[in-house]
Amino acid sequence: MPLLTKVRQLPVNRWIDLALFLFLLTFPIWQNTYWVYIMSGIMAYMIFALSLDLLWGYTGLMSMGHSVLFGAGGYMIGIASAWANQADWIKFDQLPWFLAILSQPLGAFLAALFLPGLIALFIGLFMFSGKIRGVFFSLITLALAGISELFVINQSRYTHGDSGITVTSRTLFSNSDSQRLTDQQFYFVVLAFLLGSYLLCLWLVNTRTGKVLQGIRENESRLTYLGYKPAAFKLFIFMLSGMMAGLAGMLFVRVQGSINHSAIGINLATLVLVWVAVGGRGNLTGALIGTLLLQFSETKLNSVFSGISADFAQYWKLVLGLLLLLIVFVIPKGLIGVLLEQQQSRQGRDRKAAIMRKEVHSHDANP
Repeated sequence: MPLLTKVRQLPVNRWIDLALFLFLLTFPIWQNTYWVYIMSGIMAYMIFALSLDLLWGYTGLMSMGHSVLFGAGGYMIGIASAWANQADWIKFDQLPWFLAILSQPLGAFLAALFLPGLIALFIGLFMFSGKIRGVFFSLITLALAGISELFVINQSRYTHGDSGITVTSRTLFSNSDSQRLTDQQFYFVVLAFLLGSYLLCLWLVNTRTGKVLQGIRENESRLTYLGYKPAAFKLFIFMLSGMMAGLAGMLFVRVQGSINHSAIGINLATLVLVWVAVGGRGNLTGALIGTLLLQFSETKLNSVFSGISADFAQYWKLVLGLLLLLIVFVIPKGLIGVLLEQQQSRQGRDRKAAIMRKEVHSHDANP
C-alpha cells in the first residue's frame, strides 16, 4: 500500500492529537505567564481524563468516584510539603510510620504515584471478586467519593480540613523554594508527562491486552467463555488508571499551589465524566479535547462574566448539565466519535466506489 494511502487512512483523531500536541508545544511562545499557568493545570486534568477513558471508554467501567485517586496523589504531595515547611497547623511532632516516606521528596513522588494504585487494587479486589459491574460499580465508587471527602475534612491533623494545604514549591523531587521552577519550566514538565501518558495509553489499547479490555466492554460473558479472566484484566486497568490519576493529582497540586477536599470529592468526579463524555469515549482524543475545550471555556468565560455576576460558577454547572444531556441524547459518542463515524462512512463509500470502478473496467476489458 503506498505511503500516501496509508497516511490518508489514518484515523482523524490521530491528526487531531498531532495538532493538539503541536499547539501545546508552542503555546508558551505566544501566550503570557497567566495562560501558561492555566494551561499547565488543564494538561494535568487531561492526564486525569485519559486515566478515566482507559477505565470507562475502553473497559466499560464507569467510575463515578475517580477523584478519590486524583486526590490521593495530590494530598501526598500536600502533606509532604506542609511537613517539610513545618506549617503552623501541623499537630504532630513527627510523621506517623505510614506517612514516613513523605519525609523524602522522592518518597512523596512515589507515594503520590503508587498509593492511588494500591487504593484501586483494594477497591478492585472487593468489586471484581464479587463480580460487581455496571451501575452497581458506578454507585459504589460514587459513595466512596463522598466518604473520602468527609474523611479528608475530618482528618484536619494531616489535611488542614476545609482550608486545605498550601504547596509553595513547584518542583517534582524537592520541597525547597530555592529549587522552584518557573511557570514555563514546569509547563514543559507537565507536557512531558502528558505526552508520556498519552503514548502509554495509545500503545496499551493497541496491544492484545487492549483488545481484551475492549472485549470486556462489549461482552464480558463471551470472554469468560473463551477462557479469559476478565476480573484480572479489570484489576490491572483499574490499578494503572489509578496511578495515572494520582500522577495527575500530584502535578495539578504542584501547578495550583494548593489542595483541598474538593479535589477528592463528588464535584470533580462528576466533572471528569463530563469531559470524557463530551469529547468522546474510547479513543483517547476525546478525553484530551473534551477537557481542553470545557476547562479553557470555563476560564475564559469566568474572566468575562465574573465582573457581571458573582454566581458564574453556578451558571457554569447548569451549562455543563445541559451539555451532558445534549451529548447523551444527540451525540452519545461525543465530538470525536462523530468525526470518526463520518470518516469511516466516507472510507466505506470510497471502497465501494473503487470496487464498482474495478468491476466496470473488468467488464469493459472482457465484453
